[in-house]
Amino acid sequence: MKKEILKIIKDGENENIEFKRDFADEVIISLVAFANFKGGKVLLGVGDNGKIAGVKINKESIQKWANEIKNKTQPYLNVNAYQVNFKNKIIIIFEVLEFPLKPVSFKNRYYIRKNNSNHILSLQDVAEMYLRTKNSSWDFYADKDADLDKLNQDKISQVKAIIEENLSISLGDNLSFLRKYSLIVEEDGNEYPSFASMLLFSKKPLRQTDIQIGLFQTDTIIKKSKIIRNDLIAEVEEVMDFIESYILKEYVFTGKPRREEKWQYPITALREIVINAIVHRDYREGAHSQFRVYPDKLIFWNIGKLPYDLSLENIKRGTERSCPRNKLVAEIFRDCGLIERYGSGIKKAIDQFREHGLKGLDFKEVSGGFEVAAFSKEFTKKDVGKDVGKDVGKDVGKDKRKQIIINKIKSKKKFTYISLAKEIGVTEKTIERDLKDLKKDGKIKFVGTKRAGHWELL
Repeated sequence: MKKEILKIIKDGENENIEFKRDFADEVIISLVAFANFKGGKVLLGVGDNGKIAGVKINKESIQKWANEIKNKTQPYLNVNAYQVNFKNKIIIIFEVLEFPLKPVSFKNRYYIRKNNSNHILSLQDVAEMYLRTKNSSWDFYADKDADLDKLNQDKISQVKAIIEENLSISLGDNLSFLRKYSLIVEEDGNEYPSFASMLLFSKKPLRQTDIQIGLFQTDTIIKKSKIIRNDLIAEVEEVMDFIESYILKEYVFTGKPRREEKWQYPITALREIVINAIVHRDYREGAHSQFRVYPDKLIFWNIGKLPYDLSLENIKRGTERSCPRNKLVAEIFRDCGLIERYGSGIKKAIDQFREHGLKGLDFKEVSGGFEVAAFSKEFTKKDVGKDVGKDVGKDVGKDKRKQIIINKIKSKKKFTYISLAKEIGVTEKTIERDLKDLKKDGKIKFVGTKRAGHWELL
């Protein structure tokens, strides 16, 4: 026992260990913080510097302190207390386990342990901790301002089909699917959609899902701005389409029949970041997400601070997997195959950025929310070659682009996606999308084979 205690003292204070010279309210606060986290020990009679000072006690001291801990905590804490003697000095060890029904309070205040200090919890953190103890979250609860008629049945069918294919299961009709996933809540004899249902399947797009995304030349020069307002799953693709339209793409010739594409950023990693932002956003706050595309970086900002049990260091190391803020939304994304398991996406994205040869990702809490910054190396002309299309340098509207394409077809001059993209100053993907739109609108048609054909006006 003595060797173990000496090693603890030598290693110093951490997220599970606290040193105190004398018994006071600060001892109880540390025990409460440990109980709301993963448990821990307070060593009474040890200074902050790790020097054993010892503590004076009598026969009733330990029992008296244990009773004081009970009286000042709610629900009351039962602690294990034992004495260790070092020559003529006494150390008292108070040990508490993680409490099963959290949170525990000290004089109606709630604390949690982070690194080697105690932090007071906000009311929002207290609510989330309580819901998590019940294996629940905000999005499980009924939206009593809505009814089942406000759900889009086509969206429900599409998601249900994706999950059925992904998991090789049958989920029955739409109503059975919603009930199986707790997406319908029954209260007082009535059925309501859960908040998760409304975020995922609402007929009318909700303002609380708004994502403001923009193309920035600098912090003060905005070249393009767009509000994305849709169901959460559809928003992933809309965000990715915007990003891919304005980041650089390099063509790498390897000697193989087909050239390889290399994006400015690893696309799979960006998708992970976008999905994490959408799944973990605090939709109760009302503030929209803000995503920014710069020539050399991407910024993703969401309202909602980090969960109470997760630190920036945890995220960077990828060692902790926190329970998602919107657990039911995350479950749907997981079963659709959009995320693998809770908390693994960011670690994977960090690794992919490193493999891509980039600086990586930066995380910080700012303006009441959480921000992820993705940095790229600077693409030079030598890097990207002559085949790169980009929208950063020119700002050509969709209607103007389509008219340029129509005039090009009308002139009967030959063109390729690459040459047209370079001429207008956009990506090949944008040109391909514009051609599909013109075809759908009945303005052009494609004649001949894919290899030897051409476009004609209708």
